[in-house]
Amino acid sequence: MMKRLAIVLMVIGISGCMGTAPGVLVRQYVLEYPPPAALGTPASGEILKVATFAADRLYASGAMLYRQDPYRREAYRERRWRIQPAEMVTDFLRRDLQHAGLFRAVLPLRDPVAGRYVLEGWVEEFLEADEGQNRKALLVATAALLDSEARDSTKRVLFQKTYRCEALYVYRGGEGMAEAMSRAMSQFSSQLIVDIAAVLKQGGR
Repeated sequence: MMKRLAIVLMVIGISGCMGTAPGVLVRQYVLEYPPPAALGTPASGEILKVATFAADRLYASGAMLYRQDPYRREAYRERRWRIQPAEMVTDFLRRDLQHAGLFRAVLPLRDPVAGRYVLEGWVEEFLEADEGQNRKALLVATAALLDSEARDSTKRVLFQKTYRCEALYVYRGGEGMAEAMSRAMSQFSSQLIVDIAAVLKQGGR
């Protein structure tokens, strides 16, 4: 019995000495940028409901992806997005649209308060694109503005547009990707707000 116990303790001791490889430290990142300047356009008096954007399945996780070669997509092991890309895009659009002052209120789609306008969309690309010596953040998203009060279903979609926004890296690593993607997101948000303002100026038609 003592001999068996000694063998067990020896095995445990060896296993403890060998140990396991230390885990990889995964840093998590989010977008950060100030909301675009208000356009100064009078509020429409209407309520905008913002639906959570969908995403292509490739971007349905928090992985920080990069593209170096055609047909290949890789993910960094040591860095991730804290929030899934489509959810971040939705959160920032809602914040920026509220700040723009185009609507009496900007609310999530699930909010019980009724609203005339609905913004929907999906994220098609959200990654680092390597092109030789240049690295850039690439954000491609499609947005559609709907009028829920339109009696004619053919006039319910006020506009649908795909936005392609790019920003070259200034820094290296995860901070560089987060900073560049923040600038790309700011471009997308600013352009979308201008397009929505143009529709409202035409009376929502």
